[in-house]
Amino acid sequence: MIFRFSSIAITALALTIGSSVFASLETPTASAQDKEKKKEKEKNPLEGKKGVFVGTLTAKEKNAIEVQAPGDEKARRFVPHWRGGAPAQGGGPDKEMLKTFSELKIGSRIEVTWVFEERFRAEKIVVLKTPVKDKDK
Repeated sequence: MIFRFSSIAITALALTIGSSVFASLETPTASAQDKEKKKEKEKNPLEGKKGVFVGTLTAKEKNAIEVQAPGDEKARRFVPHWRGGAPAQGGGPDKEMLKTFSELKIGSRIEVTWVFEERFRAEKIVVLKTPVKDKDK
């Protein structure tokens, strides 16, 4: 006896068997997929507001330094973080960073790790090259 099945019957049979096989597999629910998409969309609040700047120290003050990168027209100003609340409560610029600022020499090539909070705040400074002294003087 020869059975003849139409292509529609075979497709329907395959779908029935396939759906039962795939139903037994664990798949993430729609809400789990939505949560994953939200995590991907969520941005880091500091994205674009932190980085590393390499350049030459062009000026320094008690509470700030200015660093100019090669090719830049204007130097970028960096200040220390504010620590400890209001000045009446003993707050003020980060003392360790102020000490680091005072030890720097103009003309040094430095690397400044910064974060932008109202202005560029220096978090870490590494001296890459000390200034070259002229032998003629």
